[in-house]
Amino acid sequence: MARLKEGFLGAFQGVLGTGEGYIRKGVPMIRAKKRKTKKKASKLQLAQRQKMKVVNDFVKTMTLFVATGFELIAQNETFTANNAAKSYQMRNALQGEYPDIAINYGAAVLTKGTLSPVLNPTAAALENGVQFNWEFEPESDFYNRRAQVMMLVHAPMLKYDPKKKKEQSFFSLSGARRTEGTDILELPAYFKNTELHLYISMIADDRKSISDSIYVGTTIIT
Repeated sequence: MARLKEGFLGAFQGVLGTGEGYIRKGVPMIRAKKRKTKKKASKLQLAQRQKMKVVNDFVKTMTLFVATGFELIAQNETFTANNAAKSYQMRNALQGEYPDIAINYGAAVLTKGTLSPVLNPTAAALENGVQFNWEFEPESDFYNRRAQVMMLVHAPMLKYDPKKKKEQSFFSLSGARRTEGTDILELPAYFKNTELHLYISMIADDRKSISDSIYVGTTIIT
């Protein structure tokens, strides 16, 4: 059954016969209805499904972060920022062979753009979070000096999480200015005693440009 939100001649949402209507970025779309099959999946199909699951599980822990990070890439396109982020990880940030496909955290990019990235980023674990540091070059970074840092910490396997989501990310979309050279991302207590993967990026003061994210490595808060 489909719904006609805009009257008989308007777009429909839902299943109607062999077609399925849906809305993407405010634009009505239609596609063929998915058909169930009883055929046994091939190894290639199983590998593709695992790739999609691994990427989906990774990206859904940071949906708002990558939506901001790939928003400019998705402008004036039919795909969404979230889909652009997933597509990038599918092509560039997977490792291993089925059934052991996993994220290559060092190759993952969570924001994509043309703004100059931070210089020589480092990070150190604190008792209550992670301190990110970077260098500021007054001459080359002068016009981007008011850009703000974006920070993300990803935990692939939390030992304790009250929300029962073992894979989780924690992030900030608008941190310190580029000129400050340092910022602290405070984390929930249950992020302690587990491996954390760290990412840093820069977003312009007017939000009209963003840098590629940089993988800063791993740390453990004890």
